[in-house]
Amino acid sequence: MEKTRENVSCNEKKQAMNPYLPLDEYVPDGEPRIFGDRLWIYGSHDEAGGEGYCVNDYVVWSAPLSDLGNWRYEGISYAYEQTGETLEEAGNLAAPDCVQGRDGRFYLYYNRGAKNACEVAVSDRPQGPFEYLGNVAFPDGMEPAEKLFDPGVLIDDDGRIYLYTGFVPTPGSPWINVAGKYSLAFELEPDMRTIRKGPVELLPGCLAAKGTEFENHGFYEASSPRKINGKYYMIYSSEQSHDLCYAISDQPMEGFRYGGVLVSNADIGYHGNMELKTPYGNTHGGLVKIGSQWYIFYHRQTHGIECCRQGCAEPITLNPDGSFNQAEMTSCGLNGGPLRGMGTYSAAYACNLTFDGVGRLSVRRCVRDQQPHIFEEKTADGSRIHYIANMQKGTRAGFKYFRLGEAKKIRITVQAEKAGLMGVYLDEECTKKAAGISFDGSEHGEWIKAEGVFSAPEGVFPLFFRLESDGVICWREFTLE
Repeated sequence: MEKTRENVSCNEKKQAMNPYLPLDEYVPDGEPRIFGDRLWIYGSHDEAGGEGYCVNDYVVWSAPLSDLGNWRYEGISYAYEQTGETLEEAGNLAAPDCVQGRDGRFYLYYNRGAKNACEVAVSDRPQGPFEYLGNVAFPDGMEPAEKLFDPGVLIDDDGRIYLYTGFVPTPGSPWINVAGKYSLAFELEPDMRTIRKGPVELLPGCLAAKGTEFENHGFYEASSPRKINGKYYMIYSSEQSHDLCYAISDQPMEGFRYGGVLVSNADIGYHGNMELKTPYGNTHGGLVKIGSQWYIFYHRQTHGIECCRQGCAEPITLNPDGSFNQAEMTSCGLNGGPLRGMGTYSAAYACNLTFDGVGRLSVRRCVRDQQPHIFEEKTADGSRIHYIANMQKGTRAGFKYFRLGEAKKIRITVQAEKAGLMGVYLDEECTKKAAGISFDGSEHGEWIKAEGVFSAPEGVFPLFFRLESDGVICWREFTLE
């Protein structure tokens, strides 16, 4: 199922964009882990244009801590064929986590979508390949009856090992009589898979959160534990599904209290915002500290469906009282600052995409024929191009942020049914116009270029592109000169 990929690495320092991996890679549910001097990403593996979650083998990517735009493909870490059961037989290879045991080996925790078990694989290297070790089980070999979904693992300062799992269905879900009302916590033996204690009910889901501080943000899935300044943090996807929240405790298996929202993949709640900034769906991710800066990892949806997901990351502020401020979706998450205001950028790096009817996406219904969306096309020569497809009058695509003041000209590359006009603005409300670009219609689906004068003061600004004419276009890239 894994598409052929050459080993990818960049020798020169590049800007770090969102999504942070190459645009033809789809690794959602990203768990960031630091091993040695590199940042490693473990996640599920979607397919461009796919119609189901996690249909590809697990892969691993890594980047130097000093150069977060320089990602290297480490290869397939664990393949469906290694499990002995196909996707159709046992369900998807869903969101994994990886930790380094006290023996120096690396342990990959994962679950199969159609099973309750939490499985463990092991390798001598962080990139694998991993080999199946066994399932998490009690000392007598019996496995928990509960659905052990989206495992996350914490090895404490004293070496004790904690496993966190769970899935809490919403009312009406087919899992309503199978899964519990809370997330679950276990303590494991040093062998990394035998249960010493648990399961213990940990965070309330929507079926148990009413009347508590977790109400409206009850646990749904995606357990991701961290220990920060002596406190235990549980990052999780809430019943809202589009946001990652966190809870805090003084103890690893009890006493968690609701902390707040870390990020929403529609920017809902950011500085009180309630407008959808892009089509959205589920999300999953974790926290990592690189140098003095914390980052929250999450994913976005593409292709007009919920399951074609790509990993993103944003800087996030940890306050002196231990709370986090909600992060904003941007196009420059790991860059350490705004993007350069000169050069060529793919339209697929848009962090905002708004239009009439923007809303939640579903894995059960593809809307790419009706709505604007980020799309990947495989060309006749085997290469892949990325663009915003089905862009209609009034559609706004936003990129945050750029350091402007040098560029005097802007050029776009589009496919257009007929001649039209693209407006370029320095604000989301599209009141500060920087350029107007007239373009001709393109024949036979050809990509055409059009340019205009660009005017912006020195400073850091977003760029918002709004289609201001009738007709439908595909928009591939823009260049600031």
